[in-house]
Amino acid sequence: MNYGPVLAAAFVLWPVMAVLGGQGFAPLVGLTGLAALVLARPRMPPAVFAYIGFAFVVWAALSEFWSPGSRQIFSGSLAAGTFSVEARSLSTVLLALTSGLTLAACLRAAPAPRASGIVAAMLGVQAALVIASPYLSEIALSAVYGEDSMRLAKGAQNVGRGANTLALGLPLLLPLLVLRWKAAGSVLAALMIAGAIAAYVLLGGDSALYALAGMALAIGLIALLPRTGFRWLFGGIAGYIAAAPVFYAGLIRALDPVAPSLPASFRSRLWSWETVIARSSEAPFAGHGMGATRSWKETFASRPDWLAQLPDSWTTYPIVPGHPHNMALQMWAETGMIGAVLAALSLVALAFHLPRPADLSPEIRFAVAGLAGAATVIFSFAYSLWNEGFWASLALAAAAIILWHRTLREPEA
Repeated sequence: MNYGPVLAAAFVLWPVMAVLGGQGFAPLVGLTGLAALVLARPRMPPAVFAYIGFAFVVWAALSEFWSPGSRQIFSGSLAAGTFSVEARSLSTVLLALTSGLTLAACLRAAPAPRASGIVAAMLGVQAALVIASPYLSEIALSAVYGEDSMRLAKGAQNVGRGANTLALGLPLLLPLLVLRWKAAGSVLAALMIAGAIAAYVLLGGDSALYALAGMALAIGLIALLPRTGFRWLFGGIAGYIAAAPVFYAGLIRALDPVAPSLPASFRSRLWSWETVIARSSEAPFAGHGMGATRSWKETFASRPDWLAQLPDSWTTYPIVPGHPHNMALQMWAETGMIGAVLAALSLVALAFHLPRPADLSPEIRFAVAGLAGAATVIFSFAYSLWNEGFWASLALAAAAIILWHRTLREPEA
């Protein structure tokens, strides 16, 4: 089954979707999933981790029924071109299905050297765009959005999201450069890392910057534990999700002595997490429901003790700004212990399903580890748990690794 060209076509649009803020990744995965239905016959039955993972998605979707933040299922009309899926539960289930079909199709794909090369080239194109963005974005945004301050702010936010998308692409690209192109690839990889770090600092992309560290730590773990590394890595991520409220409550308490010296933005993030942990205890088992955190409108005016430590401009700022910018805590708050345990169990099952790292070629095992490490950092600091762009881009990155695994041969010594 020649599925490689489908994935290559999707990755041709990867840089474009990244520049536009990433929300186009979900429709893109929808198309690759539909193509998988036509071109592939996914192996049945699915692996245990897929069953458990989809059980989490179904539970999360059901939780929207008791969520104060639930929406109507559809809005607009097809004739007017305004049709959209408003119910987050339905779009989440559809994304999970199409992502699963895409990954299953790649697992059965024939070797596709040309398609694999296109995927790598498009990741390189996006790296170049992000590295250049601090120096060119002001000119480009002015040309596209003019003097509209709101649209300029949205454009700047899209640039930052593009940096996070690159953080998912670098774990794939860097091992490939170093291990396939040897000395020249190592030099290019070093330049790419230096350029990415500079871009992240100039753009204020803290999540993307920390994701580089997460990538490095995960790759280091696999290098040290070539037999059991995946079990420790994915088992550790599962434990982190399962223990998130306890872990972050301890972190907040540990930072109490130095909290007054921290930047206001960081203190507000800690208070947001503290509020979400407290609200989670009100519905510990089933959670408050998908999207509930966006209905929590309390501002810092309701907490004068916290507001006294912030500038006056924070008075009307919400304590939980739409979501806690921590997917693990949001998972506990909205899907409860049931959802968190299902998510953790799916990762444990994945840890035991994957082959030993040593049984994979070096660039593949390091790409798997690096992607997991980078994604966990972004999972912890950047997006809402239901951000379709993040999960769709993660699914495409995982699909690329699978295609490369099906295609690449061991490099000659």
